[in-house]
Amino acid sequence: MLDELHVTNFGVVEDLTISIGPGMTVISGETGAGKTLIVDALSMLGGQRADVNLIRSGALYARVEARFHEGSDEIVIARQIQSDDPSRAYINGSISRVSDLASLTYSMFHIYGQHDAQLLFSSSAQAATLDTFSSIDHSLLSEVRGKLAQARNRLSELGGDERSRQRELSICQSEFDEISAIKINDPQEELRIKQELELLSNAIEFRESLERVHALLIEGEDKPSAMDQLGDARRILAHTNSYSSSVERLNEQIDSLRDVGREILFEIERLDPDPGRFEQLQDRLFELSKIKRRYGDTLDEVIKYRERVAVRIEELSSFEILARRLETEIEEYIAETGRLEGEILASRITGAQRLSSGVAKRLSSLAMPNGRFEIHLGKSGIGDPVLFMFSSNAGERLGPVSKVASGGELSRLMLAIRLMSGTQVPTMIFDEIDAGIGGKTAISVGEALAELSATKQVIVVTHLAQVAAFANQQIAISKLVENGRTITIGRRVDGEERVSEMARMLSGHKESEKAKDHARELLSNSGRL
Repeated sequence: MLDELHVTNFGVVEDLTISIGPGMTVISGETGAGKTLIVDALSMLGGQRADVNLIRSGALYARVEARFHEGSDEIVIARQIQSDDPSRAYINGSISRVSDLASLTYSMFHIYGQHDAQLLFSSSAQAATLDTFSSIDHSLLSEVRGKLAQARNRLSELGGDERSRQRELSICQSEFDEISAIKINDPQEELRIKQELELLSNAIEFRESLERVHALLIEGEDKPSAMDQLGDARRILAHTNSYSSSVERLNEQIDSLRDVGREILFEIERLDPDPGRFEQLQDRLFELSKIKRRYGDTLDEVIKYRERVAVRIEELSSFEILARRLETEIEEYIAETGRLEGEILASRITGAQRLSSGVAKRLSSLAMPNGRFEIHLGKSGIGDPVLFMFSSNAGERLGPVSKVASGGELSRLMLAIRLMSGTQVPTMIFDEIDAGIGGKTAISVGEALAELSATKQVIVVTHLAQVAAFANQQIAISKLVENGRTITIGRRVDGEERVSEMARMLSGHKESEKAKDHARELLSNSGRL
């Protein structure tokens, strides 16, 4: 249920907060005061396209916020538009997509106006209204129809004539054999090969470096190695006992160098790459690259392509078996579709009778005692049009709603249908659906809206005091000039203030005593005084 609406810089509204209670709330005001902007603001929250022309002159942005509650849960939603930036939507303070906001609010409130009454002209809208009233769910039928379409497509994709299938089978078999011949089992094989090639390339480079170090330290070819030079130095000093300590240290150095030489030789042997392996890996990499050029950007894609080809080979090789299986499935889906359509048609027939009877009774209470309403259904199935037929006067033939109903009659007819068909949303907003009516008819519409407000929160924008008299609360919208700018204000009116506002609605003069007496009479008769 809607608890509060806050509008900022929206049209002539600078800053307006309206608190809404349960039951029926009427929003009234002079023409042009801005009461319809309240509906426009709620439409924005319902996902309506943002119009930058609604931003108040001189303002950088317009913002609409609303607070709802469902049980103990509170939901705050907002929509902001600005001329140099896309509109933004918010749900409980978090930025959201407008489509998500629209989906959320669709289950929270519906807006009905004279334009919405025009929707009754559409056969599809009439069918949707009847199906809602009849609690008809099309989801299972849609699912079966989808499966039927898939089965028909698969049968079509199996192939054409025998010659075409054999030609395709030959191509598929050739591709399958080509991919299978190189035995791709691991989609990561290419990566592993590149890693091993890198290791082998590094091994060659490291081995060459170690061989150069070994030649410098242990076994030089072109010039004496460090080992040779240390040995010569030891021999020279060994002839003199005075240098025995130096000879001993040279022996230690020679032994250490010999250990280093053994370690280097071990590493050289360990890093001995197999030239054949290097060439083998390069050939395999080329082979994989070649197959990818034909069947996919990655080995994973090539493997999946091979799997699809294998499935297609199986289909083409066993065409007759698969075709018979699919034809059986199609027959079953067609039968199931017919059964479900028959159930829906039967539900529509029953629902049409109940809705027609109920709306006709409602029309009597809405000052159309001779109004007749029937729903005509096609005979061949649920694909035939659903037609709402109407006659407002005794002795007149029934005709399509779009052709025989006047504006006022259409509004009341829509209200009668809504009263009967109902809706799951807790808040219903009616925007001047009482246009073109007055007097006793207006009182009948007010009574119907009050009846609806027993189970729903009903918000009505109206210019008729006869309708406003049935509201639990009334909010008056007015304009005033402040600091040279026109602003719109809204406030709840009670007691004598409400009497004055209704007097204005009746006569155009809120201080008219006769109009006030009439207003009090209306409020008294509706039980609101």
